[in-house]
Amino acid sequence: MPQRIIGVSKRLIEVAKKEFLEKGFEGASIRTIAREANTSPRAIYTRFENKEELFVAVVEPVYSDFLKMFKEDKFIYWEKARNRDFSTNPEDFYLRYLDYAYVHKDQFILILKQSTGTRFEHFTQALCEIDLVELNKQLPQLLEDFKKYQKDESTKLFLSTITYSFYDALFAPLLEGVELDVAKAYITKLTRFYNDGILAGIK
Repeated sequence: MPQRIIGVSKRLIEVAKKEFLEKGFEGASIRTIAREANTSPRAIYTRFENKEELFVAVVEPVYSDFLKMFKEDKFIYWEKARNRDFSTNPEDFYLRYLDYAYVHKDQFILILKQSTGTRFEHFTQALCEIDLVELNKQLPQLLEDFKKYQKDESTKLFLSTITYSFYDALFAPLLEGVELDVAKAYITKLTRFYNDGILAGIK
C-alpha cells in the first residue's frame, strides 16, 4: 500500500488533489491550493520546486506501487509460461489491477485523465511498452511458429497496435464511473478477446 509522504501536510495534499481533479494539472492554481490549505504559495514553493512536484506528491505513491506490482506480475506470468504452467488466467492479473485502481480511484483519474503536462501523461503507453518487450522476448521461446513471423513487419505492427489498443481500453470502466462488478466483467471479456486475438493474428 502507498506510504504516507513524510513531512507533507495531509491537508495540503488533499486540497491539491481536489484542485487537480477539478481542473487538471495545467489548469490547477497554486494560489487556490494555498488559500484552501490555509497557507501561502511561498510556503508551498519552499516544499515543492514547482507545481508538477506537488502533483507528483499526490500520485507518486500509488503510481510507484502499481508499476512495481505490474512488472513483478509480468515476471511471474512469463516464468510460469516457460515452465508450461498456465494455471493462472491472464485476466486474474488485470482484475487485480482494476481492484487496485478502484481503491485508489482519485489518483488513477489524475494519472489517466488530468496529467497532461506531467511525466505521468503517457501512463498506459508505458504499460503497453513493458508488455510488448516481454511479448517479443517470450513468445518465440513458447511458440515455435512465432519465430518465422517475428521478422514480418505486418506481425510487428499487429502486435503493437492491438496491445496499445488493449491498454488504452483497460481503465475505461473507471473513467466511465461504472460499478466494480460491471468493470470486472468487462475486463474479463477484454482480456480474453486480446489474448485470443494475439494467437489468431500470429497464426
